[in-house]
Amino acid sequence: MSKIKYGSQTYPWQMNILKFHGQVPHMADVLAKAGFTGMEAEICMLEDYYTDWKKLKALLEEKQIALAALAVHEDWLFPEETKEEQERLDEAIAFLSHFPTAKLMLGHVAADPVREHNLYEKQKNQLQCISSIAKRAAENGIVTVFHPNSGDNSIFRYENDYHIMFDTLYAKGIGYAPDVGHMLNGGIDPLKTIKAHRDLVRHVHFKDMTAAHRWAVMGKGIGDFKSIVDFLDETGYEGWIMTEDESPEAEHDSDQVVLADGKYMKSIQNQ
Repeated sequence: MSKIKYGSQTYPWQMNILKFHGQVPHMADVLAKAGFTGMEAEICMLEDYYTDWKKLKALLEEKQIALAALAVHEDWLFPEETKEEQERLDEAIAFLSHFPTAKLMLGHVAADPVREHNLYEKQKNQLQCISSIAKRAAENGIVTVFHPNSGDNSIFRYENDYHIMFDTLYAKGIGYAPDVGHMLNGGIDPLKTIKAHRDLVRHVHFKDMTAAHRWAVMGKGIGDFKSIVDFLDETGYEGWIMTEDESPEAEHDSDQVVLADGKYMKSIQNQ
């Protein structure tokens, strides 16, 4: 019997942030209706539910939705965190200490508009900061995962970048959060990469993309999600798979896209 858990990131609603920021009860209701049991939250979408963890815990328990992860993104341009970065991450770690099964998911901000400008130095600095954060989180019983993305100026976008990333993740014992859509956008084979680094996979993101490199609603692009689910299932993965729809449809109607993503995920589980 499969032990994989399924949820959604709050990003589809973040595409309409002025309407949905702080609307955690509404997002939880839609997640439940979609058949998801977990939420991965962006801090900006939680608002006072972030500053009042008891309020969030009570709400999620009422809705029977688990907090799967907290997503935190920073520049991390220097060999050590800035004072402000460290303060924000310490705040996130303190918050997660009240949700012991939730992951700390770190994603980098592609702050430099020119990707190749001091690329290796930027990669090295960012990985040093992430390693320091992961160590502090572990001291508080929190598992950290790193989530590379694929913006035009992303410093962890292509296969060569991933080799550098994986060297540090293995050396420091940091978890990997593969994102199928970002791998497709960077020309990386998602299933091959997940198979090669299965022992690091502790959290998973699904989003779809067309052959023309445009974000798509789940099942409307080229992503082979069924094969990934099957492989993870066969290898005993017990963590979360989170959909994170960034399609234009999500910006048009965030709720309906999350519902459609839930329907798609049910369909590939039952094949």
